[in-house]
Amino acid sequence: MAAPAGSSSHRKLLNYVRTNLHRMDYPRYISRGWQIGSGVSESACKTIVGRRMKGRGVRKRGSTALCQLRAAYRSEPTVWRRDWSATAN
Repeated sequence: MAAPAGSSSHRKLLNYVRTNLHRMDYPRYISRGWQIGSGVSESACKTIVGRRMKGRGVRKRGSTALCQLRAAYRSEPTVWRRDWSATAN
């Protein structure tokens, strides 16, 4: 059921959409091959964080850094290659 026009919920929704409309160009994102759903991220969290970092005998030290590196690698491979090669030299 939609919030009645003029209600607080309705105003909050309109404000949110106006503020974030520039982030909602889904046809362009899809044409560039970008993932627009949360399923890929959720699956990675379950697999990488849940299974690999919460397993028996797993060391937690450095796990935040590892998750950040994986997120950077998976989100934009060209940026990853550029940045990683710069640190290797």
